[in-house]
Amino acid sequence: MKIVQKALLLILALAAGLALAAGTPAGTAITNQASASYIDSAGQPRTTQSNLVTTIVQQVYSFTIKPDGTESAPGQIRNALPGGQVLFNYVVTNTGNGTDTIALTTVQGTMDNFDLGNIRIYLDQNCNGNVDAGEPQVNSVTLAADQSACVIVAATIPAGAQSGQYGNLNLVGTSVGNSNVTDNDNWARAVASTAAALTAFKAASPSGTVQPGGTITYTISGSNTGGSPAHGFPVTVDSQSRTGILIEDTIPSGLVVRSMPTGSAGAGTVRLIYDDGTGWKTLVPGVLPLTGNGTIKIGMLIEGTGAFFPQGAGYTFSFQAEVPDSVPAGTSYPNTAVVRFDANGDGDADDPGETVSTNTTTNTVGAAYQPVVGYPGMVTLGNEVQTINTAYAGQTVSFTNVVRNDGNAPDSFNLSLQNSTFPPGTVCAIYASDGTTPLSGPVGPLAPGATQNVVVKCQLPASYFESPADGNTTTYQVVLWATSVNDPSKSDLTTNQVVDILPGYAVDLAARGFAGDNDPNNDNPPMQTANPGQTVYFPLEVYNAGQNPDVYNLTATLPMGWSVVFYPDADCDGTPDGAPITNTNLLNPGQKQCFVAAVSVPAGAAPGANPVAFRATSTTLPTVYDEVTSQVMVNTVAQVLLDPDRSGTVTSPGTITYTHTLINNSNAQATCSITATGGAYGWTYQYSWDGNTWYSLSDLPSQTLAPNGATRTLYVRVIVPAGEPVGRTDVNTVTANCVVNGVPATDTATETTTIVGGELRLEKSVDKSTAYPGETLTYTITAENIGTANLTKVIVSDPIPAYTTFVSVSVTISGFPAGATVLYSTNGTTWSPTAPSSVPTGGVVYVAVDTNGDNTITHADVMPPAAKITITLRVQVQ
Repeated sequence: MKIVQKALLLILALAAGLALAAGTPAGTAITNQASASYIDSAGQPRTTQSNLVTTIVQQVYSFTIKPDGTESAPGQIRNALPGGQVLFNYVVTNTGNGTDTIALTTVQGTMDNFDLGNIRIYLDQNCNGNVDAGEPQVNSVTLAADQSACVIVAATIPAGAQSGQYGNLNLVGTSVGNSNVTDNDNWARAVASTAAALTAFKAASPSGTVQPGGTITYTISGSNTGGSPAHGFPVTVDSQSRTGILIEDTIPSGLVVRSMPTGSAGAGTVRLIYDDGTGWKTLVPGVLPLTGNGTIKIGMLIEGTGAFFPQGAGYTFSFQAEVPDSVPAGTSYPNTAVVRFDANGDGDADDPGETVSTNTTTNTVGAAYQPVVGYPGMVTLGNEVQTINTAYAGQTVSFTNVVRNDGNAPDSFNLSLQNSTFPPGTVCAIYASDGTTPLSGPVGPLAPGATQNVVVKCQLPASYFESPADGNTTTYQVVLWATSVNDPSKSDLTTNQVVDILPGYAVDLAARGFAGDNDPNNDNPPMQTANPGQTVYFPLEVYNAGQNPDVYNLTATLPMGWSVVFYPDADCDGTPDGAPITNTNLLNPGQKQCFVAAVSVPAGAAPGANPVAFRATSTTLPTVYDEVTSQVMVNTVAQVLLDPDRSGTVTSPGTITYTHTLINNSNAQATCSITATGGAYGWTYQYSWDGNTWYSLSDLPSQTLAPNGATRTLYVRVIVPAGEPVGRTDVNTVTANCVVNGVPATDTATETTTIVGGELRLEKSVDKSTAYPGETLTYTITAENIGTANLTKVIVSDPIPAYTTFVSVSVTISGFPAGATVLYSTNGTTWSPTAPSSVPTGGVVYVAVDTNGDNTITHADVMPPAAKITITLRVQVQ
């Protein structure tokens, strides 16, 4: 491209030294999504993902016309008789990134002797330099990105032109997509001559794309179209001087000539020759093969004396050249032959018009696209099977797969999961090599031979398992397909499979000290004795007998009117520790947790043995549970109870409501009022007997309860104002002050309220919704702690999208402790305060903040409330 007036294209041409040829195809969608991992205020690992942002690549208009030339120094010169036709050969190439139409026109010269007539432009479909029957006239060519077309400008010299006079003609191209993009320095010259004039045309078969290992057949042909016979000139062959017309061609570098060429002529004797740099020699089969290195020539000498080659006599010379198997796509083999003769009989070929160059043929090695996918250590074309022998229901199984470009050109690959035979409910997805960043868009581009790891993860349903395992090696499979973006007909597959899926969830509930011992005979806790209105405690423990972490709901089956509250037993001493619970902690396989079942016996309970049962049920798979049984031996004793103690967590600002049960287990009516001690920090406490009408403590009405288990529910609402620090705890002791037949009876319940908080918000934006190849996209990723508690080990990650090249990454932070340092990583484990200078396409940039100065990222690194990390990631569209 010689004239490009569009400022954007000038910028792109200078940016990063990128060539404009093709680039990322117009219309390509570049997508990107960030992710982050962190530990929340409750100590639980969390992940979050940003919104998905998309940029569409725009079209760049660019083309060339070759050969170049000015009017004073034309790129082509052709001789012909006055009134004869001349042919000028050109190649038009679309160097943009999308399809374009190039309009073609001609301009007559002003620094010459005459104007040419009968000007026509032909599409040279076989690029042989000659107008063949059926080849159409055109005034434009439509080309895809990187596509070329051969055109011929045919013109006639005026019949009255004098020998030696000439006329100049220019071929001008203009982009239809952008009329500011032109090419207008393609001047050629036609010279009127009555002397001998040999034409020279060159054809290559195939005429454009050739595959690695293919063969190109070159044919040079022409005839004497001048006004007199042609003479030979002296040529030294085999150290002897011979006279003739010389047709010579330099073998393109890398091509191999293995067979003898052929040739014929309408006059004279044909001799096949070659020049290896030491002079012309007769070519014989024993010399072959000849491998082109930029200097080795092959040719034909038409031997004869005097004016031996008459008007109208023709010639042809043909040879075959083999393309190496391993040559990269895009390798170009331009080739131009030369014909030398003596037009005026002066004994040399040094006069104007006596050396004729053919049109240039250009063969380009086509892209052979072939993805190969397998697994580490086994990546071949075909279906490799990667096997995991045993997995457990509810687990996530991971398969590392390797994608390799076995083509000869850069390529990207669409990945898909197909033909899954995993159980219904299994969710399989494809991730980057870190196993946490989801893949959006194709993998690549990958250079020939390059590889990229991806991870296929399948979340198995909790409820499916084999019992017993069958050892079948084909039941549970998912196929990973890799398909070439450039040639969707080329693909490869690999199979990831699990042999057996075993039960993943199991639980053992037993009396304290006996869970997990595989002996059901000692699981049931011993009988307890209680008075009416008394609470008895059953020390229990739950054991995760499965293969997956799990949480278990705690329930009980009790006599009518009885109640149970479960408490943690942190030190497994058989006594409650802390606030009530309704479920266990998250237990890893083989882990135990002690707890106490506090069973409240109603005041009116009849004496005797009462059966009780306790159950632990998986929250993941409710069909998995275990149960133990025992008894409570009841006596009758009058008393008043206010149960249970409660605890909870609340944000600031926030509200939490507790309920307590006031029970009259006496044998007479009880009149009760409520007092309390809460409100040490100015929090508001409100009380209600029905959950609808609320009172301050001093206004709360007293209640009268019938004997033998009559109950009232007491509601306590805690309203926490804004600004309370995370971790602050207020304990409210609620007391029921009752009178039974003049005798006082009291009971208390405690409410422990703790402030909690913490949440990470991740947002992403891109500065351009559309972009041209070579332009820079700026992604801004913002991670902010919008909660009220510290977060720890916050790591933000962002992949480098397909069709882009990493430029830079920078980070700003706010709200962190003094001395906090930004750290960078490209693998999520090795950290540096220096931002990476390069990250491969498909790679991931990780960012975190070191707050304890140990130059790595651990649970000790804190992100306070309102702290913010702002990442600026810049990539360039390929």
